Amino acid sequence: MMKLGQMLRKEPVHDAGGRSGVWDGACHGGHAAQTSGLIAGMQVATSTGWRDVAALQEGDKVLTFDECLQTVRRIIKRWTYTDQGRTPAHLWPLFVPAGALGNRSEMTLLPEQAVMVESDAGEAMFGDPFTLMPALALEGYKGIERMWARKPVEVVILHFDREQVVFGNIGALFHCPAEETVTIAGLMEARDQPGYEVMSLTQARMFVDALIDEDAQDSVWMQEEQRHRGQTTSRRYAS
Repeated sequence: MMKLGQMLRKEPVHDAGGRSGVWDGACHGGHAAQTSGLIAGMQVATSTGWRDVAALQEGDKVLTFDECLQTVRRIIKRWTYTDQGRTPAHLWPLFVPAGALGNRSEMTLLPEQAVMVESDAGEAMFGDPFTLMPALALEGYKGIERMWARKPVEVVILHFDREQVVFGNIGALFHCPAEETVTIAGLMEARDQPGYEVMSLTQARMFVDALIDEDAQDSVWMQEEQRHRGQTTSRRYAS
């Protein structure tokens, strides 16, 4: 029988332009929406401290997960949820409580923004505790839930020389694309670079189910441990 780790082998889903492949920019049921990128207000780690992603400028240096400080080469700003509350439910953003993804404060994510999650399950299945997946796969995990888009929001997309993962809201991790200028030399160089792998939505949802099961098992273990400690303390006082 195929093991879950084999079923969920991570495979790159980026195309030559650096897009994730989860959303193609098309209209869904007559509705066009920006579904990836960082929402204005997200605090990003930079060379000068934590700053609102909307305040960054091209040339600023941002702290990345694998390559320390890297220069922002291009910034794209767009507005989404501009239809005054008529956004279809499958395109709604996600509310993330404080602490759910290492974030110290609550935040809002677009559904197809790639998020990096650290887990023991990732280490066991893939040999790497850090796993990238579309944010919408995390619905139902640690209190993450869809929220109705009540008003337009500004979306900021940071581009680097190479794709990067950046720190947001003091602990969360988000994928950012490479500069989209495509040259023959650039394509040849990209072949020698491993890049990041983002799970497909189907794979990610299966993996999140495994994370939820893992958390449930950890909760049972903690309850048993607390009960055991309580019994030990009672016997100590009784004696």
